[in-house]
Amino acid sequence: MEDKEKEFSKEVSADLAGSAPEEEGQDAAAPLREPAGELEEVKNRLAYLAAEFDNYRKRVAREKDALVAFGNERLLRAVLPFLDNLERAMSQETGNAAAEGLLAGVRLTHDQFLSELRKFGLERICSEGEMFDPNLHEAIAQVEWEGKPAGMVLSEARKGYLLNGRLLRPAQVVVAQERTEEAPVRDDGPDSGLPGRGN
Repeated sequence: MEDKEKEFSKEVSADLAGSAPEEEGQDAAAPLREPAGELEEVKNRLAYLAAEFDNYRKRVAREKDALVAFGNERLLRAVLPFLDNLERAMSQETGNAAAEGLLAGVRLTHDQFLSELRKFGLERICSEGEMFDPNLHEAIAQVEWEGKPAGMVLSEARKGYLLNGRLLRPAQVVVAQERTEEAPVRDDGPDSGLPGRGN
């Protein structure tokens, strides 16, 4: 850039040396003002381009970080139903010793699977006992419940997950509601009678 400025200055000097002022009263430095203005304009354009390139570089770096952090999102969404099925299998109770051995293997597989997914930024949303948050939860039912404040999550029908702090899938939950006089209060459990409950 300095070489171009020097070259430009030499050309301007050569042009000025070859031309004499037309009028006797004219300032000799007046012709220098026009090329100096052009030089200032070129400098401003170069500074603007440098700033634009710096912004572009930062934007590309942010996009790359986002791609690394959330590039597995589609894959993890496809895997979550398998995780749900493993959890459903673990919730089954059997009195059979052979079945208990099989369930122990399923639990081990589930825990190992979840541990590996955590390495990619997957984390489970803990909902039960928390207040309902529409950013994290999807209410599938409201139940009047003695001793629980309105809006508290009573149980989960499907677990929710975050991917690197961003919602991947909301938890489907049963929420406590205020008691009304018409409806009887339930005390047999918030998830009793709900089809397809998974832990």
